[in-house]
Amino acid sequence: MLRTKHRSLLRAKEQRELLQQLSATPGLVHRLLADKTATKAGVERVVLEDKTELLLVQGQAWLVRQPDLLLPALPALLDGAIELPKVVVDTGAVPHVAKGADVMAPGIVEVDSNLAEGALVVIVDQKNRTPIAVGRMLTDGRNIEQMGKGRAVQTLHHVGDPLWKLMKSLSG
Repeated sequence: MLRTKHRSLLRAKEQRELLQQLSATPGLVHRLLADKTATKAGVERVVLEDKTELLLVQGQAWLVRQPDLLLPALPALLDGAIELPKVVVDTGAVPHVAKGADVMAPGIVEVDSNLAEGALVVIVDQKNRTPIAVGRMLTDGRNIEQMGKGRAVQTLHHVGDPLWKLMKSLSG
């Protein structure tokens, strides 16, 4: 179980730096952080014992920051507050991805061929188009369309993982 070490509000300078970092992340669309009225409500940082940071906007988990990675939190993707390019998986892959498995090429139903290797993506199910995980492309979109087997997307954060459970408890 993940535990919080401390919580604090980000200063205005830290919020500006965060916005610059988000703007530099290709494919990531953030709405509320760019809205000046929203940032006045405060962006809260929750530091975990393992040095991972959760960034909350108006009490909701939006971002997960680790030393070498900044990625959207699933609650923000579910609410549509943050958008990423989508990788659509078939219904047979959903239970595996929801438990943290990487996405295999045969399980992908739809992917943007312009996605580059290393790009952050949201993994959604084919039936409801609901986000179930955040991942990183292990190859580009064109290669996935031609792959017959193998890992295509590394799962970084998924429904039911320890971060997800902590975010649920923080939001009440």
